[in-house]
Amino acid sequence: MTPESRLEAVYIGRSESEAETDHSLRENIRLAEEAGASVHVITGKDIAGSIAETARSLSVTDLYIGYSPGGSSVQKRSIPEQLVQLLPEVDVYIIPDRKASKYAGTLNRRITADRPASDILTVVLIMAAATFLSFLFDRSSFSNSNIVTIYILAVLVTSIVTSQRIYGLIAAILYILLFNFLFIEPRFTLLVYDSTYLVTYFVSLIAALLTGSLAAKMKEAVNIAEENAAQAKILLNTSEQLEKAQDSLEMSAIICRQLSGLLHRSVWFFTIRDGEVTEQYSCLIRSEDRRALSERDTAALLWTAENRTHSGALTKQYADIDRRWYSIHSEEYSYGILGIDMKQGQLSELERTLLLSVISEFTLSLNTARVNREKQETQIEAEKEHLRAGLLRSISHDLRTPLTAICGNAAHLSANSAVLSEEDRRKLYADLQENASWLAGQMENILSMTRLENDTPLRMSAENVEDVIEESLKHLYQPADGHTIVFERSTETVFAVMDAKMIMLVLVNLVGNALKYTPEGSTVTISYHKEGSRVCVTVADDGPGIPDCDKEHIFELYYTGAHTAADSFRSMGIGLNLCMAILKAHGETLEAADNVPHGAVFRFYLKTEEVTNHEELSDPDSGR
Repeated sequence: MTPESRLEAVYIGRSESEAETDHSLRENIRLAEEAGASVHVITGKDIAGSIAETARSLSVTDLYIGYSPGGSSVQKRSIPEQLVQLLPEVDVYIIPDRKASKYAGTLNRRITADRPASDILTVVLIMAAATFLSFLFDRSSFSNSNIVTIYILAVLVTSIVTSQRIYGLIAAILYILLFNFLFIEPRFTLLVYDSTYLVTYFVSLIAALLTGSLAAKMKEAVNIAEENAAQAKILLNTSEQLEKAQDSLEMSAIICRQLSGLLHRSVWFFTIRDGEVTEQYSCLIRSEDRRALSERDTAALLWTAENRTHSGALTKQYADIDRRWYSIHSEEYSYGILGIDMKQGQLSELERTLLLSVISEFTLSLNTARVNREKQETQIEAEKEHLRAGLLRSISHDLRTPLTAICGNAAHLSANSAVLSEEDRRKLYADLQENASWLAGQMENILSMTRLENDTPLRMSAENVEDVIEESLKHLYQPADGHTIVFERSTETVFAVMDAKMIMLVLVNLVGNALKYTPEGSTVTISYHKEGSRVCVTVADDGPGIPDCDKEHIFELYYTGAHTAADSFRSMGIGLNLCMAILKAHGETLEAADNVPHGAVFRFYLKTEEVTNHEELSDPDSGR
């Protein structure tokens, strides 16, 4: 820490009394205070959000959190993942809690198997206990054969509780020496006057070695079974988490956390695209591990990706660096490079087995996700192609009639203008204008649908809802002859975030449908009102309403239903589907319901926004 740095310790709990009753928590708070930290105890259920808010208020630059690997798989994103997203400008260091690991006990049994000092002490204690019991038997009426049995039992126990077979052999040798020195005449010497004891010693030694070897094999079998069970649990836990992952970034985060918790080493995952190396995720044990890649690291990483193997520390290639790189790839695709910190030395056999198993599971999950994604993209592309073909067929069929009418009326006017009466000419002009307006409206719908299919971003801005509705009513393609259009204005000025041109298209289609599917004399009402942080816009009519058989299909593309207008060529089945697509692009939806006492009502919502300077707002018709 630099002189101007300060240390802050934060505990997030569900209640203040929890900090007072938890003994380990009070001990950690005491240690933090002794280290010169300012301790903050905060209550709340959103742990990640509370930590992020506190970090921002304290201007934190480096955040260290304790993490227990293998946590709840129900939670979609772990606290470390949430903090990385909430605090992109802060360096987050994850410190695994070894005690909390589900598998630490079983894994460490093999890793810490070499413990000579404790094993030697165990041999001494067991043989001392056996000697004490032998003295008791020697003073009783039992024969020396019982003492031999006690020592053989001691050798068997030693073989079971110690880590290596050599200690069973040592116990067997001690048994021969102690038995001969303490219980065979002449006592307190290693001399043997009775040659029959040599046979006894030899047979007893063989028996002790056999029983000790058998016990050691049984213990090893038990250890292997426990390790296999632990490995199966780890792989199952990893597989379950990978199945719930949403993308490759979440998968790499899961693998880094799992391996870091199991190996107690820093872990990295890098991707390579067009020769550019990008760190996708890392789980660090020590703060000094957060450093940029050196030239040798980068060279080793690129070599590993090119050759699809492993390199780095304790290997033949780039052995001088302190990380080992593993290629994550399938037969036809390379996904990235996994890095393991090797400052602590070589991995144990169990650790290597687990690492390779987890890498295999990781590769399989990435490959499955890629194949599913490609299938989905292929299916989407096929559906788009099907829609394009259907749209072209629909356009060629449905536009033929109005184009034919336009051409016929234009030819009739051109050839007979001099002999036609003023009333006939006006009627032909009106038909030309109506057909041309309808064609213009359909072309606008088609162009807007193409824009949405190509994922063209919306031009979002805060717009006055009343102005947008008024402007929409000026651009109706359907004539309102014989209908009454009522706009119920709100007493409150409401601004909503929208692409004004797209929302105008929604309103034009909804009002146009109401005019088209209701008889003359019907009333179409447009209104809006604010509901909390959203504004509700409705278009209602008092016509015959929507038949029940059509309600679940009206938003489908090209669906016109059994109830069509008299001029049915005017119903291409695009309008409502386009309206729904536009509102989904706004993060909303379009709802249809029955009007009371009769008719239909369509409503949609938009998010409101407070605007202080109205003069900066754009004209809705400008498309901004």
